[in-house]
Parts: sequence; C-alpha cells; structure tokens
Amino acid sequence: MALNNFKDVQAFITNVMEENKVEGAPPPKSPHKAFWLSMSYTDFTTGTVPGVKDPATGNPIPVLTVGDSASSTLIMALSGQGPLFDPKTGAFGRMPANSRAQFTAAQIKELADWIDAGCPEF
Repeated sequence: MALNNFKDVQAFITNVMEENKVEGAPPPKSPHKAFWLSMSYTDFTTGTVPGVKDPATGNPIPVLTVGDSASSTLIMALSGQGPLFDPKTGAFGRMPANSRAQFTAAQIKELADWIDAGCPEF
C-alpha cells in the first residue's frame, strides 16, 4: 500500500493497530493514546508527541522530521531504535508499548517512505 497523503497515514496506522489487536491505543499509562487520529496534519508533521518529554533533557519530543525518516521519532519508536526507544536501554522502549505484535519492517518502511517524500498532505 502506498501512503500518498496524511489521510492514508492515519488509516494505515489505525489498521495496523487493529490487525495487531492493540485496540488502537497504547497502554493506560501512555499519555498520547491514539494521538495520530486526533492530530491535524500540521500538528503531526511539525508538532510534538502530546504529553511526552525527553527524560534526559525535559524537551518535548517531535513526532517526526519531514523529509528525514531516519531522524524521525515515529520511525525510531516503531522500530525500537535510538536512545529513547531501544527495548533494553531506552526510557520508553519500542512502541506500541507492551504490544505482542509490533509494526513489521515493511510497515515501518511504508511510513518512512512517506516521511522521506516530504509528508504529502493531499
């Protein structure tokens, strides 16, 4: 499935969560719940993860970096990479947290491709 626009991204994430029986939302302690459904395109592409701060710096955590999937929090979180999302050493671990079924490498690549394409809105 090609992710051609933001609406495709929202539907894709929701569908993966439902297929993986994650019930569309992270565990109760997670402050962001199904944030991708409630955020506008601008909030998603230029905003920060609602209610979450980097424990080391206290700074808000951006959702993604337009045009640069490798530096995007969304990709690092779903793949369990980077200092915050490493499953063994990260403050948060791989997302979705406590899920039995994670996003596959192919699914993460689809999101990464959309980000690298500049996050087309329409």
